[in-house]
Amino acid sequence: MQVSRNVDRIAIGDEGPIGPPNIYLVTGSTGAAFVDTGYGNDAEVEECLALWADKGSPPVAAIVLTHRHPDHVGGASRLRTATGGRVLCTEVERGPVEGENATVDGTVGDGDTLDLGGVTLEFVDTPGHTMGSLCVLLREDGVLFTGDTVLGGGSVAISPDHGDIGRYVESLAKLIEIGSRLIAPGHGPVVDKPQTKLKWLIEHRRKREKQIIGLLSNGTTSMDGLFSAIYPRLETDLHRTARGQIRAHLMKLERDGKLVSAEPSDGPYVLGSSS
Repeated sequence: MQVSRNVDRIAIGDEGPIGPPNIYLVTGSTGAAFVDTGYGNDAEVEECLALWADKGSPPVAAIVLTHRHPDHVGGASRLRTATGGRVLCTEVERGPVEGENATVDGTVGDGDTLDLGGVTLEFVDTPGHTMGSLCVLLREDGVLFTGDTVLGGGSVAISPDHGDIGRYVESLAKLIEIGSRLIAPGHGPVVDKPQTKLKWLIEHRRKREKQIIGLLSNGTTSMDGLFSAIYPRLETDLHRTARGQIRAHLMKLERDGKLVSAEPSDGPYVLGSSS
């Protein structure tokens, strides 16, 4: 699928409600770059290489990884070998990415740019989904590649193990200021109303936080109680993720001084004096 005059999207397979991982090929007059690499299965890699060949096999200046998760870094090594492109991510993600057996050739930081010939990629630090999550702005087309910071549909899970909801909301506000024309997400369809989507995601997190504070104030102070109240009809295979979401919110409340402690993980939780 063509996203813009300089961007093509590859999405292969079916991965539940959020869809398969999106892989993007950005092409300029002097070079190209992949943004994310999927799982690295044969179908994904073959499609990536076929698309690259269809564009004339331009020099691949970079294989950009938005974050560490295996459905985004899995094809990095194979694409690196096939195209000679340099694998790039943030410094924070470098160790975890290499832990997924992907060689990292360099790191990028907030405001760094890459010129592909009339096409400029600007890197934007957006910690939250993971602490080293990266977005990439294609300046000329106004396309913002968001990895899992923004999905095509719904909201993304924030793991308390390597993410931070407070930082995530700050990153969403930062993306609003960029004023992109389109969002090219890590999963799902292109978002053609970026400001609306970003504002909705911020409000969604704020409403969830208010809901948790309300439940705690009314005596629901255990993880089991919070989970049952917030997710009464959730599919069993999503229970662990949902509990992680609640815990991530509790950890934010603790850092904000609104909760005495998010430990132990099953509660009881006590609101702090600043709530």
